[in-house]
Formats: sequence, structure tokens, C-alpha cells
Amino acid sequence: MRVLFTGASSNLGSRVLGQMLRSDGYSEIWCAQHRTSLEVSDPKVRVIKLDLTSDFDLKEIPAPIDLVVHFAGVTHATDRKDYFSLNHLGTMNLVRAARAQGCRRFVYVSTRCAVTGAGAYGESKLAAEDELQKSDWDSLLILRPSEVYGAGGKEGIDQLIALARRWHLAPMLFGNSRIEFAPLHIDDFAAIAVEAIAHNEQRMQIMEVCGPEDLRGPSLAMALAKRFTALPIPIWWPLLALFLRAGAPVGLKVTVPDQTPRLTCAKTSSARRADKIGGIRF
Repeated sequence: MRVLFTGASSNLGSRVLGQMLRSDGYSEIWCAQHRTSLEVSDPKVRVIKLDLTSDFDLKEIPAPIDLVVHFAGVTHATDRKDYFSLNHLGTMNLVRAARAQGCRRFVYVSTRCAVTGAGAYGESKLAAEDELQKSDWDSLLILRPSEVYGAGGKEGIDQLIALARRWHLAPMLFGNSRIEFAPLHIDDFAAIAVEAIAHNEQRMQIMEVCGPEDLRGPSLAMALAKRFTALPIPIWWPLLALFLRAGAPVGLKVTVPDQTPRLTCAKTSSARRADKIGGIRF
């Protein structure tokens, strides 16, 4: 099977790619490279330079392309347009080019924040999902992971873990009932994703993938405090949100503008309702 894989340099993408390379089911995996170099050495891997936001074709890849696995996306940006440029329009550019090379199977990695009101990141992912479902696919798989951790990143759950591990402090967000996490370890997501990619035969499937339990801000803080012998630090969300909004006009960039609605938006699923559940890692 000939595969086009985007986002191989990301934490999630690299883990999934690594497991796919160990399978005999894939003869060629063409990895799209844009700004970040790919550190992959495997005889199955081919590299194609690709800017999804530009006008391009995929004629360098022999037809047919049997499958596209699309991880590439903007997750943090200060300009709303940047999210839609890649996450939505870039995905549609990829669809057109891949279908021109005979592709009829597509895997899209989205988010459980793909809802209206989630900010530009979630809404750009939702827009791409909607457009993808308008095309006639032999197989379309949309993966919606919850909050992924375990790759040593500098944001999200990984950031909270690093704070608890190094400084023994655990921020305890309270004051908004919509703040809820379902932490999903990156290795669990990779295993679930690889299995789903290999065996998905459905015309269209949306798979919700979450960690084993739903944790509100205080519950997450207490779990980290227990695991790392950390001190829970209560933080009232309305005050923090006010601080973040007030700081934006004066250039105080503690986080990207859409991080607040992304955290407090309704989610497409929870650990209680997910299609696939990861294990307990902390």
C-alpha cells in the first residue's frame, strides 16, 4: 500500500508513523515535509516537499495513492486566519491533489474541540471535517483525540506534568464547570490510531478517543499532586480569564488568543462516551 503522510514531524504524527513503518501492510510511505526537517531513516520512507497552503499537485508520487494520513495542522497561532489557512483550506488542497492521484481513502486527525464556539483552532478543524464528509470516499476516518500527553511537550497536560514534577506545584482550575480533561497518553493514542487506520473499512467513521477518566480542574490537580508529591494551587478561572483578556491588548501573550474558548467549550465526547479509551499513566 502506498501512503501519503502529513505531519510526520509532530509528536503525534511521528509516533503513529513509527508504528506504521513496523507493519508489512505499507510498502511506501511518502512523508510531506514543509518547514520542519524529518529525522526518519527507513527504506519505506520517501520525502516530498509540500506546502499545503500553496497551489500544488502530487504527481511526484506514483498513482494511485492508496491512503492519506493527515496529521499536519496549526495548533497555536495568534492570527485566526493561520488556523483556517492550513487546518481547513490546506486540508481541502490536499484532498483535491490526492484525489487527482486516485486516492479514495483518507484519515484526518481532528480534535474533540471541533465544535462551534471552540475558537479558531476547533472551528477550523470542524470546517475541514464538514468539507471532508461532502466527498465520496471508499473510506473516511476522522480521529478526535482528547488532551494528549506523554511526549514532553511545553503545553497542555505535558506542561502541568512538568510543573508538578520539577517544582511540585499543581494548578487547580475551578470556577467553570466546562473545564474538563480526559488525559490520553500519546502511546495509547498511537496504538489506537494505527489499529484504526489499518482496519477501517467504513465509508465514513468518526472515532472519539479519550483517556480513561474525566477530570475537572481540581481532580486533575489532585491526581498530579498525588503522583508527584505536589502542592495544589487553587486558581479561580473567571479571574484568570479576565487577566488573559486584559493582557492581550497590551501585548501580554501568556497564551494564544483562542486557548480560553478551547478550554471551556463543549467537547464532542468524554471518557464516558468515547469510542476508544486509553490506559492510566499517572
